Amino acid sequence: MVTYRRGGYVQSGDDAVERGCDHCGWHAVADSYPELIAAYQRHLREDHPKAWLRA
Repeated sequence: MVTYRRGGYVQSGDDAVERGCDHCGWHAVADSYPELIAAYQRHLREDHPKAWLRA
């Protein structure tokens, strides 16, 4: 059974991390925190460039 964590690093092989966007309905789930943050930063850069500049 996969456990989803909101942010933070995964703690076991069955964990995943999730993140939503505060500006729209975008949501992502990833196997690692760095992978999730890369996807979130890419989303901000493409869809919310002003928010990305502040991040």
